[in-house]
Amino acid sequence: MSVDLFYYVLTAFAFALGAVVGSFLNVVIYRVPAGLSVVRPGSRCPQCETPIAWYDNIPILSWLLLRARCRHCEVKIPARYALVELLMGVLSAGLWVKVSWRHFAILGEPWRMGFPPPVASLEQLPWGSLGLAFGLYFLFIAMLVVITFVDLDHYLIPHEFTLPTIVGGVVAALVLNSASVMAPGSMIGFFPPVSVSMSLIGLVVGALVVIAIFFLYFAARGVEGIGGGDVTLMALMGAWLGWPALIFIFFAASVQGLIAAGLGTLFGAGFVRDSRDILAEEDPRELARREREAASPSADTHQTNETSADAADRATRNDEVGQGEQDEDEGGGLAVPFGPFIVLAGLEYFFFGEFLPTYASMSYLYYGF
Repeated sequence: MSVDLFYYVLTAFAFALGAVVGSFLNVVIYRVPAGLSVVRPGSRCPQCETPIAWYDNIPILSWLLLRARCRHCEVKIPARYALVELLMGVLSAGLWVKVSWRHFAILGEPWRMGFPPPVASLEQLPWGSLGLAFGLYFLFIAMLVVITFVDLDHYLIPHEFTLPTIVGGVVAALVLNSASVMAPGSMIGFFPPVSVSMSLIGLVVGALVVIAIFFLYFAARGVEGIGGGDVTLMALMGAWLGWPALIFIFFAASVQGLIAAGLGTLFGAGFVRDSRDILAEEDPRELARREREAASPSADTHQTNETSADAADRATRNDEVGQGEQDEDEGGGLAVPFGPFIVLAGLEYFFFGEFLPTYASMSYLYYGF
């Protein structure tokens, strides 16, 4: 097998791996915000509740072969399930190419300028280091996909997604810069070259920028213009991509978000909603908890023993929602989830930042820290 063919096979394998993980991410996106286990019960049709057989759960292919319908009750299966699998597959393949192409480009080509090539055969490639770099950034990308679709669904970015990933970004910077772990030269040319100090500064700066915007917007309009999840998401980006990336990410996310909001308003896209409708909705995790309590044997006793404090709290929330509906100026206006656009800008920078003009990528800032 030639080097080129072997490389294509590995890239196809990376796509397949991403698609399989994307199938699991669909479960995470649906169940975690609702407070459900991602392990039990197994995948089943939401309409007829028939367990889904393995041959009906093959990423992308099963959705196409079943013509987007359940085999048993023929309820329509949303295209988004296949879209998440396809998206994760493409991102995984792109990640493998990003991590490995420089090493494979050396093989089989005459080395220029009279220097011997660093490696002369496949066996000499730093497979362990390449696999480790791929695995770390794969987790980063997978979490970004989850955050995107959860925010689109619920206008919510749970901290149980962002906080561990922030820690993972610092750990990744530590590992990928460790001479005792990574093979010499295995990350040469990789962009962005994030050091531990840049990761730590990035997570702090990312959080502070969004917090500052929160208070400025609140001071100007008296309402919250950005959520706490966006704070931790920007910190996450800073931890993984370094603080120079935040300049591009913030402006690219803002511009793309404004364009999407304008087009969404014009064409009636579902992700553009009235902010009062969002404020009136309950946290999906709290709603799921109440549904489980209502289905328990002691549900009747629990409901009849509701405390006066609970009743008063519920009445207060209803009054606040009612007041918001009557007053167009308080909490009104259109709302667009900002998280997906932060993720989009972050992925754009991660995959294409090295090809951007220097004034946009700020790439020169990476080499002084």
